[in-house]
Amino acid sequence: MRLSEQSRVQNQITYLTNAAERMDRVQRQLSTNRRIDRASDDPTGAALTMQYRQAIAFETQMRRNIAYGTAFLDTTEAALGSATEVLHRVRELTVQAANDTLGPTERQGIAREVNQLVEQLAQIANTTFGGVHIFSGHKTDTPAYLVTGTPPTQITWQNGTGQREIQISAGETVPINLIGQTVFGNLFDRLLALRDALQTGSPGAQINPYLADIDAGLDRVLTARAEVGARLNRLDATTSRSEATDTNLQELRAGIEDIDIADTIVRFTAAQNALQAALGAIGRTSNLTLLDFLR
Repeated sequence: MRLSEQSRVQNQITYLTNAAERMDRVQRQLSTNRRIDRASDDPTGAALTMQYRQAIAFETQMRRNIAYGTAFLDTTEAALGSATEVLHRVRELTVQAANDTLGPTERQGIAREVNQLVEQLAQIANTTFGGVHIFSGHKTDTPAYLVTGTPPTQITWQNGTGQREIQISAGETVPINLIGQTVFGNLFDRLLALRDALQTGSPGAQINPYLADIDAGLDRVLTARAEVGARLNRLDATTSRSEATDTNLQELRAGIEDIDIADTIVRFTAAQNALQAALGAIGRTSNLTLLDFLR
């Protein structure tokens, strides 16, 4: 069989090209730390890593949802904590005002402070988070309560209902809001009535019944705080599970996709040496002819 000079050169080029491609592939793996850079490198492995990456992205999104829900509930807890403090102070003042040793002037002084506390409680009930009214249900751009007059003559719930839910796992959602009417009930009506009774100098016997209304309001607020705490605990536990799942998925993905550094360095060195040896051999023989072999 006769081999032409052109055939010999073509064979040399093909060999050098293959050797260079092998070295380039290993070098690319070292630079990216990935064994699979293209689907053609390992079709089955590429399909599996795609599934793992999608699952990892899903868990990441769930943790973003949880972070938002946690911040929302933290704001709600802070608001309820402030409401608890306000109601405790109103109760102290009401106990003081129910004492018959006080006269109309003293009760009117207490009425002024109660009025400030009622306004403060209304502000708390209209707390916002990121521009969203937290106690307004689906009416997120509407305050939960409408305050009429200065000082207030009426504080009206604006019928904002509906649960705002976030997804925290593949089949699990959690409500993150509380409805204002559920938390405060008719408390504003009773507090305004208390203020007015104090303002007119009503005797202690007429002030004392308002204590039951305040205590009922405190119970509702404390129940709401317990609900918020339970939801926060659930979100915290779900975050821990998501992080553990993410770690497992990352390990599975890395086991398929990532390279073994030591083994890849050895393969790169071998590919580099093979390319250099081929270049040297071809360089030494490229100018030789048949006459050089017949000498």
